[in-house]
Amino acid sequence: MLGLLKFLVALIRAFWALLDHNKNDLRHAPVAIRYTFSILLASFWCLAFGLWAGELYYIGYNMLGHVAVVTMAFVTWAVLKSTRRVYGREHTDQYLRAPDHSSRCDELSDEQRAELARRLG
Repeated sequence: MLGLLKFLVALIRAFWALLDHNKNDLRHAPVAIRYTFSILLASFWCLAFGLWAGELYYIGYNMLGHVAVVTMAFVTWAVLKSTRRVYGREHTDQYLRAPDHSSRCDELSDEQRAELARRLG
């Protein structure tokens, strides 16, 4: 009985670590990307569980719900893995720059934007 209780506590801790954006692999991504991926994953999980729960009355259609839930598990795994691969680097700011290593417009400060506007204008 104590082993089952320890298992449940470990499962709950793993669940909360997965949902905490400061602990899961989305922590490496910029805030806007983290927010977008969180909203998309939550929406698709709601759709998958809605299909699963809504089709419990019909065994044939219930398979579609199971496929949706399993697919979302793999999609979530792929998103977290790709986020860690892309944004989990030490020098992510260099990785996100243009191929010639120039700053993108959204990375410039206000003074740099004004200077660039004077040079181009």
